[in-house]
Amino acid sequence: MSKIIKIDGSLGEGGGQVLRIALSLSALYKIPIEIENIRAGRPKPGLAAQHLKGVEIARDMCNAIVKGAYIGSTRLEFNPDIDNINKTKIKKRQFTADTETAGCIGLLAQVALPIALFYSSNDDNDDGPINLILKGGTNVPMGPHVEYLTQVFRPWLNKFGGDFDLTVVKRGYYPKGGGQIHMKINPISHLKPINVIDCGDIDGISGWSYVAGSIQLNEAYKMADTAKKSLSMQLRDNDVPVPPINIEEYREDRGMAVGNGSGINIVCKTNTGCVYGGSGLGSLKRGNGKDPAQEAVEHIIKPILNHSCVDDFMQDQLIILMALANGHSRVSIGHGKLTQHTETAVKIAEIMLKNRGYEFSLKEEENNSVNTGKFYVMECKGVGLI
Repeated sequence: MSKIIKIDGSLGEGGGQVLRIALSLSALYKIPIEIENIRAGRPKPGLAAQHLKGVEIARDMCNAIVKGAYIGSTRLEFNPDIDNINKTKIKKRQFTADTETAGCIGLLAQVALPIALFYSSNDDNDDGPINLILKGGTNVPMGPHVEYLTQVFRPWLNKFGGDFDLTVVKRGYYPKGGGQIHMKINPISHLKPINVIDCGDIDGISGWSYVAGSIQLNEAYKMADTAKKSLSMQLRDNDVPVPPINIEEYREDRGMAVGNGSGINIVCKTNTGCVYGGSGLGSLKRGNGKDPAQEAVEHIIKPILNHSCVDDFMQDQLIILMALANGHSRVSIGHGKLTQHTETAVKIAEIMLKNRGYEFSLKEEENNSVNTGKFYVMECKGVGLI
């Protein structure tokens, strides 16, 4: 059995990301972990409902022994003991996590999806897909919207050789939640490394501006119009050719949504296969004072102007995929910097996988394709599942 690895949950931004990455890597590599100071950097430290359900679904997927799994807990022991797994063969291929709140479904997926990609039931006669049923908020503050999973994360996962199907059963908004998605994942034997250095030119920008419940449809039109005007203006002001911009406005069917909500999701694709995503919440957005359309536009414009191949929200999610890949991956972030979430993800991966050969570095390079000075490239030596 592997030696227990102790992790300080206050590392980096001190949020739930430490927990999510540690759980996934623990389950995959059968590494017992002990996390203290969970979410120490948050106003309400400890496990919230969303984090607890992440612990529980990871536990169920690797038959782990867990201590400290309760709301408010700041210390957790998670032991996916290999002997325990062998004695109690796991034959389940469907797993459910229900936050019973508006907890972000996208963050639950960040825990469960990597485990599902390499899932083994210890049953040679059972090799079907893994089904995840995740319940909570589909479009809520402080986490990726479900559209980001399908339109941005999935294309990046495809580059590594992984995939999933996702069906939205019901949408849930803050504060009621009640959303539900079904994910189907066919397990694979390995992820391949990627080399994404050239961000290319913009092919097109698309998006969805929506309202649900009692929110007036006019809000969807207003967000879409603001986004299109702002995107066009900022691209022109920076001498970037303005591509076709198509943002669909619509009202969510009442049978498909719980409660009131509105927001906008924007996706930008380039001719080299890079994908950026941006989101903003409307009437019930968190009190950050930002216009939802402008917020979504900022998420798109930033990587374009930085000549980055990846947006800030996908940047940290690449770390676990790069670590799991068999070989050396390289992804350019242009003039950008590592986000605090990315630095946190790198640190956790180093703590847990360094003795297996994992290495990460940020290299400074010259880029001759455009006269814009030095670029930065994330480089990672992935270790696969060894």
